[in-house]
Amino acid sequence: MSKALRAQFKHVGIHVTDVDKMVDFYTQWFGLVKTDEGNGPVGKGVFLSSDPHEHHQIVFVGGRAPGTPSIINQLSFMVEDLPALRAYHERARNEERTITQVKSHGNSLSIYVLDPEGNQMEIYCETPWYVSQPVSLPLDFSHSDEEILARVEAAVRANPTFMMQEAWVKKAEQLMAG
Repeated sequence: MSKALRAQFKHVGIHVTDVDKMVDFYTQWFGLVKTDEGNGPVGKGVFLSSDPHEHHQIVFVGGRAPGTPSIINQLSFMVEDLPALRAYHERARNEERTITQVKSHGNSLSIYVLDPEGNQMEIYCETPWYVSQPVSLPLDFSHSDEEILARVEAAVRANPTFMMQEAWVKKAEQLMAG
């Protein structure tokens, strides 16, 4: 049996119906910057990134037939902390975006919102805790940040797989070292 090759995941390409509309939304919502564009064999493509060391993290390519459903489970965007997540939740509500889920995974707090073409976006912030996934607990923004974090911490500490995030990272580093 041969040893697995190693590759680092870097970006995703998505077929869309309206490239310009999607570029406008993702640059306005997430601060992504258009790094390149052009026409290829399947249509117009626009490249976006938030990292100057990455030519692109997302490329939107025309070619998705109007009215076809999204096949994307989610595109995930991490924010710095709970106040930033709360701000995204408020923005989604103010813009009347479809919010499909608001929940705690224990190791992260997430809102799920649909983009203009119905692709689900997860916007999340990490917590200092780890629990084995999947976890789906209620997250209620009517509570203060302190109360939300206290409730999440109490729930994850009751989970038999609980550990601090740093301990899980050490385990993951050992696992990935082979």
